[in-house]
Amino acid sequence: MNSEVHPLVAGLVITTTLMAVALWAWASGVAAGFGGPAALVTGPGGHHFIEIQKYLVEHDEDGAYVRTHDLGAIDIELLLGGYAFFSDGDILLRRGIDPRSFFDNVRAYRRETNLNSIVPDEPGSGLFRCNLDTSDCSRFGDTGIDFKAAFSVLIDWQTDEVYISDTTRHLVRKYSPDGRELAPPVGDFKFPNQLMLHDGHLLVADTNNHVIRHLEPQSSSFAELIESHSVVPGAARIARQTWPSHFARVGDHWWVNNMQTGMSKGGIYVFDGEWGFVRPIQLPPDADPIALLPVGDEVWVSDWDNDVVRRFSAAGESLPDLESEGLETILAESRKERLTYTLISFAGVALVVMMLLALMVRAFALGMNKGPAPKAADADAVAARHDSAPLFFEPDEKLRKRMTLVLRFILFLTLLGVVTLAYLFRSFESPDAVLPLVLAIAGMLAIILLIAWVNKANWKTSIRLDGNTLTLRDYLGRTSSCPIRDVRFDDTAIATRDVIVMLGRPQAQVYNRADLQERLLPRLGDAQRVGPIAMLKIQIQLRHPQGLVAVLALIGVIAYAAVQAAT
Repeated sequence: MNSEVHPLVAGLVITTTLMAVALWAWASGVAAGFGGPAALVTGPGGHHFIEIQKYLVEHDEDGAYVRTHDLGAIDIELLLGGYAFFSDGDILLRRGIDPRSFFDNVRAYRRETNLNSIVPDEPGSGLFRCNLDTSDCSRFGDTGIDFKAAFSVLIDWQTDEVYISDTTRHLVRKYSPDGRELAPPVGDFKFPNQLMLHDGHLLVADTNNHVIRHLEPQSSSFAELIESHSVVPGAARIARQTWPSHFARVGDHWWVNNMQTGMSKGGIYVFDGEWGFVRPIQLPPDADPIALLPVGDEVWVSDWDNDVVRRFSAAGESLPDLESEGLETILAESRKERLTYTLISFAGVALVVMMLLALMVRAFALGMNKGPAPKAADADAVAARHDSAPLFFEPDEKLRKRMTLVLRFILFLTLLGVVTLAYLFRSFESPDAVLPLVLAIAGMLAIILLIAWVNKANWKTSIRLDGNTLTLRDYLGRTSSCPIRDVRFDDTAIATRDVIVMLGRPQAQVYNRADLQERLLPRLGDAQRVGPIAMLKIQIQLRHPQGLVAVLALIGVIAYAAVQAAT
């Protein structure tokens, strides 16, 4: 290992960076889980339901708020996939935890076909038919069905037959009301999404084929192609919105949500009854539309990223966003939680940035501390090395001033973080959400204080060599003398039995290293040279701040690992 990099320092840097990246990834993922409104569905009684996280917010025929259904009552932690209502008001949806692994998400991102079984892993997971009023649920299918990934569902209220687009397997399926398969699954799709029955046809948003397909819904000839329509006009291609996912029949027209790559930031395009392009719907630049739902003489559009349900007239004119007491109650709490975890993720990013800045500062300090290479010693100098004349050394004053400048720069960066924290407290409605950053700022201040403490302990020391006796004075003014044979030293420090004096790293010096190498080290022939770990033990035994800080760092890493293991 490079002698200029202490193994403990290298390990601490690597561990801290990994911890910061892990904190950022975890907190960002949790924050993303507090999504906005998503699927919009009308029930058989004419009421409209807005899906948001694990809730269904119910509104009457006129769009007035009725009540909120907490799906946690039927053991749903995450509403994965679509949902639909039977003619009697029961709902079909997926229960159970999110079964998707990291590699499942990677395969989905790479657009790879899902090869996982649709057999439920647990008795309580999979598709269930539930009553929202009584929370009674029954398994859909005798042996159970569980898609474990994205899917859309449609129920024909005339027959209660169930149509499901198995998105990640590129299939469309048909089941009886009790979950019996009525026809073999049909392929030739690429990520099918929303389904709709219209004029005796089953319509499918065939997302990655960029079309809306009209299929035969009858079981005997299920999913035979009737016709297909491209729904990506030139305006959509220019905007890179080429992936149709949701659509709606609005009067005599069709509205289609074409997503961008990544299935977000879509645009809504209007087509006539024969699927001829008419016009785009004007959305705000940051809009992230998901589902479309005709409600009376207007259209609701859920906006995931912006926490709103947008309203438009049937003619496409923008109306005020939906005002819903139930939706706003969830969103208020969601915004607070999302902000909390977003700030935690920012703390992880800030820790990485501070680590990079610290490394830059260290490189700057090392560059300043580099002096000219020592000149080759002449015969007189060689003889002087073996001279028995008394020697006296003190820390290099110029180096001390440079290190003080570096410390002040680091302190300035930390104070800048404190000012930023104060600004956040004043800027957000919920200052409590900013509290996670306090830990990060407090940690930075603690590190600065420890660095300052260690730095101070490297000055006001001295080394005296008189004949065969070495005398050290430490930063507290204590002195200790011993014969050279009892001295222990390495490139960073020198110690007697009672006192230790830090010499600095080879390129981050406390004493003038060339002076030590020319005059002191040649006269320590009988002293004991030790390795870096042994010298660290000596620092700890003699309670030098540098050794104590190393112990604190090690305890911190172990404590963090223990907490992570416990949680």
